[in-house]
Amino acid sequence: MLLPPDQVQELNRRSTGMLNNVQRFFAHHLIETFGCDYSTSGVTAEALQAKIKTFMDLRTADGPRHDTYVIFYSGHTHRSGEWALAGGDTLRLDHIVDWWREKNGSVCSRLILVLDCDDSLPWVREVRKVEGPSYVAVQGATLARVTDVELQDPPQLGDFTSQWVEYNCNLNSGIQWSERGRAVSAAYGISKHWSDYSLHLPSDSDVANHWGMYYPRVTYPVVQLALWCGSMNLLWICSACLRCLKRVKLNWFPPAVLDTGQGFKLVRS
Repeated sequence: MLLPPDQVQELNRRSTGMLNNVQRFFAHHLIETFGCDYSTSGVTAEALQAKIKTFMDLRTADGPRHDTYVIFYSGHTHRSGEWALAGGDTLRLDHIVDWWREKNGSVCSRLILVLDCDDSLPWVREVRKVEGPSYVAVQGATLARVTDVELQDPPQLGDFTSQWVEYNCNLNSGIQWSERGRAVSAAYGISKHWSDYSLHLPSDSDVANHWGMYYPRVTYPVVQLALWCGSMNLLWICSACLRCLKRVKLNWFPPAVLDTGQGFKLVRS
């Protein structure tokens, strides 16, 4: 069945606007763009798996992995949250988490999924059950149902992306996610150990190499002493208790706005 030309034009306009908003978000926060797949006929499971796994393999120009990996998706979904792919295939959240564990290994990097689709809440709830050191978050949204379309235009896909990007790129946006009666409501979920994550810091060898390149050899004992003192974690019991308390607090009492520490925030209404 073919859509009327005016509806096709409207869909293309909204899709282009959504793509421009995502590009604005990446550019504003200096996020390296891996690529974009825009398809009207759907994406095959094999192509999507290869694309995501290649993306998860990306590293910085210096060699280490990135701190955070962001995947944005807007498209057809099932009520369970599964992505609807070409040929009747689906993609579940646990598939992405398994790929992430395979590629991330023992390296502490984060994966953030931003979803602008009809059924993102199931994944928001499901990601909260992810165990172990897999730092995964899902940012989703829901669109309010409008009973009288003559009095109010119903929200559509792309509205959340527009507002979320504006909120994260413009400090004076004035967007209040907690206000009542919002046509677009936001929700996010994080894995159980999300609060354990910390941004990557230079290793002992990185510090020693840097010191050797820019400082005289006579000062080497200073850096060795500093590294030795830093390795003596005398308060490890206290830090373990604080980490546990922080984990419980974030899982049971998540804030309305969660700062990722890299310039943008996850939000809930």
